[in-house]
This record gives sequence, structure tokens and C-alpha cells, in this order.
Amino acid sequence: MDALCHSRRIFILDKPIKPLYTRDMIFQTLDDKESCVASYYDGALHFDEVPADPTATWNYHTYLPDNVKFAELYTAGKTADQVCPEELQKDWEDITSRLKGMLRSFYHVGLTPGNFCFFELVPHRFLKQHAELKNKITQHVIQNYDEPQNYKHLVQVERLIKTISKAPIKLNPSNVRLQMATQKGRDLYRKFQANPTITYNQFGTRTGRLTTRPNSFPVLTLPKKMRGIIEPYRSVFLEFDVVSAEVATLFYLSDQPVPQGDLHEWINQHAFNGKLTREKCKTRFFAWLYDPRKKNKKLEKLFNRREIFEKYYNNGKITNPLGRTIEVGEEKALNYLVQSTFNDIFLHNISKLSNKMKQWGMKSNVAFVIHDSVVLDFDAREKDKIEEIKKVLSSYDTCDFGLHMNIGKNYGDMREVE
Repeated sequence: MDALCHSRRIFILDKPIKPLYTRDMIFQTLDDKESCVASYYDGALHFDEVPADPTATWNYHTYLPDNVKFAELYTAGKTADQVCPEELQKDWEDITSRLKGMLRSFYHVGLTPGNFCFFELVPHRFLKQHAELKNKITQHVIQNYDEPQNYKHLVQVERLIKTISKAPIKLNPSNVRLQMATQKGRDLYRKFQANPTITYNQFGTRTGRLTTRPNSFPVLTLPKKMRGIIEPYRSVFLEFDVVSAEVATLFYLSDQPVPQGDLHEWINQHAFNGKLTREKCKTRFFAWLYDPRKKNKKLEKLFNRREIFEKYYNNGKITNPLGRTIEVGEEKALNYLVQSTFNDIFLHNISKLSNKMKQWGMKSNVAFVIHDSVVLDFDAREKDKIEEIKKVLSSYDTCDFGLHMNIGKNYGDMREVE
């Protein structure tokens, strides 16, 4: 191990890199684990601390203050490789190549990043060179990229998904015995049993809908028959999903309160005189909503589709109420507006709930997010907080969204609560 960790010929660049000194406190963290706090700034490594007045770093970590500028969020999730300035590319490619080789060596001897502090196994000279280059890339981004209009929202969501990634999900294969008898089921369990963490990517779609990163537990694509493998650490899972999310969002965008009850039945009564089946009503409604060529005077009167379009679409871009801007053609503009508005509102509310639960001193926590639903790992002794939880998740601005609530002992056995 000593040879691996101190082989400077393998891991260190041949030439020194001049430290970056600016009036701004640009720094880099050396590990993302809260038990492994260390940083680099002003040309030196600092252990068990970050700068007192930090200005900017590359990416978000849960132990950093929100007022830091996170360069990765300025780039809409691009990697440092993708935004590295030309004059630094050769050095950056060299040092990242050596870093990847180092990590492969660690894996080869049975070390995984989650089980050690990265800076304990890596030569300090290498850490300084890597962090110094990253400082310069960070400075380049902060100076040359505009701060996104929805930057505060991006930080909020990043805090949420990084918090979720810190808590591995609990797997119990005995809940899905039939699936574990298949090769696919056994392969899935073997792959994730050692580190079943969910690592979301908030930049995986243009509308802000979460995706998961390649090595994440596949919670978004997990087959229904395998969902039972996930169970809570506490009493039960509580799941909340928004009733008719897209329709509710359209009411919000048209400055109307969201009606109580079944929204598609409401539309059926007010636009089609109650003459259609619910499914036929849904089909007609979405065909009109997302196809500008479709005309329906009653639906137009109810929702003012043209006014919404003109309010949020300009110069080939939509900008939703939370500040997300997306380049899109006119034919798909309303689709992107509705989808992005709902995604941003719901993630805003989930982030707010996560913070509130900590403030309330609750043991329960946000376990994971599945598109238009959120699943809590819930302590039954905290059931008196359910109404407050629902209020946080359902309320935004002047709008109140309807919610369904489901409960279960594992994620494959969720039952709706009336």
C-alpha cells in the first residue's frame, strides 16, 4: 500500500503549477464525506476545515454554506473536462488520467471511495496540483458564465439530492423471493448490496426532471416486481404524489386555484358537459394542450393557452415561473413549460420539506424521489406531523396541489390511504 500511495513517478505532474491568488477565496474540497472534511486554498492543504469566507468552488457538498458560488451549477452540470480552458487542457487531461489510474488501483486492492478519506491515501503534492487546476477552471467558469436565473433553486435541489445520496437505502431480498430466483434479480442485488446509494442528476433532462447517474441504484427504473427489495429503516414508507400533476400545473400557470377532487372530471364537466368518459376526456385535453394546431373554444376559455404561451415564451425560449430557461420551438413550448414548472415546484417543496423535518427534530427523512412522488422513511411515532408534511408538499405561491398518500412496509407493497 505504501508503494501505491507514494509512487510520485506515477501520480505527480512533472512541473509545478503556480497557485492562484485572487481577492476571491476560491477553494476545492478534497472529499465529499462529512467525516472527511479537508480543503485546498491559497496554495496549501487544510484539514478539518474549509475557508472562513469562501467565495467559489467547483461543486456542492452538504457541509458547505449555500452562499458559495458552485461553478458546476453555472454550467448546467457540465464536467470540468468539458469547460476546461484551452491553456489548461493538457495539464488537466494528464492529472485526471493519473487520478483515474489511482482510483483503479484502489479498487484493485479492495478499497472503495466510501470507505476511506481520499486525501489519506493520496500524496499531498498530487492533491495540491489537482486542486489548483480545479481552482483555475472554477475561476474561468465564474468569470465567463452568467449566473443562472434559477441559481438559488439549483443549489436547493443539489442540497436535497446530495443529502439523499448520503443515506444508503436498505435492501431486503427476502421481500422478493420469486425475483431473487431469477438471474436478473440476483445480479441486481449483487451489484448494489455493498453500496446501495441513489445519486441523482438534476441536469439529466432539460425540464429539471431528475435522472440517476450511471453507478446509482436504479430507483427510477426498478421493475415493479423488484420494488419490494427496498424497505425503510424506520416504521414504514410514506409516499406522496401530486394529483394530475400536469393539469394542476396548468391551473397554476393560468392564475387559477386548483379545484378539489378529480381534475379530469372537473374538465369533463366544464368543457365537455360531462359527456365523455374520464379517459376520453384526458385524451382530448392533452391532445389540445400539447398540439398548438388543435382548437377547442371551451378549453381555451378555461385555461387561456395562448396567453400562457405569450407570457412565458420569448425569442425561442420559455422561462418558467421559477426562472428555468429552455430553448425550444413553438410547437413544444407549452409542453416544456408545464413539465419544467411542475418539476421545479415539486422539487422546491421536497427540498423545503427536507429542511423542515430537520428543524422539527424529526427522525423521519426523505428517502427518494420518483418523478411526481416523494417517499419518506417514516417513524410512526411522528404521525402527528403528517398534516404539516402534506401542507409543505402541496402548497406553492398561491396554489394548493392535491396529494395522494400511500403507505407500506416495503416499496413493493404500498397501499393508498384515504
